[in-house]
Amino acid sequence: MAPPHQSSRRSRGDLYFVIAFVAIGALILGGMLWAKDHMTELKKWRGENAWYLKYEATSSGGEPQAAALSFRRNPDSSKPDYRDERLGSTKLPWSTNVVVNTGKEARVEVTPSGNGTATCRILLDGIRVVASGKSPGPGKPAVCHVITSSTPEKWPR
Repeated sequence: MAPPHQSSRRSRGDLYFVIAFVAIGALILGGMLWAKDHMTELKKWRGENAWYLKYEATSSGGEPQAAALSFRRNPDSSKPDYRDERLGSTKLPWSTNVVVNTGKEARVEVTPSGNGTATCRILLDGIRVVASGKSPGPGKPAVCHVITSSTPEKWPR
């Protein structure tokens, strides 16, 4: 026959095991909730927060040509630097995919050749139009620009 204190030791051991299991589960759940609430800050600290955009330019009336075309992009998404690219005479329609860091200006400007007019668009992930512009008159540039969302993975509606 087992001594009476042996049974109480076993039930105390089971109780400690349950308490440890609940404490570990609470720590894991708390850590997951903290990470969910702080993911934006973690991504900002890590760097490499950028938006993938598509620039488009078209013309109407006149020849399908731009006299000048310029656009802004970030050559390295982990650095805050940007580069303004300037193209000379460019066949229209034209498009390119670029990366622009969070909270920075995305910009494209197209000057039509001759007496034509131009239009431009900036598309988020190549789908959603976030900026558009049209020449105010023949031979005048169309300008599109938008400040990208400063919150990674959340573009305002």
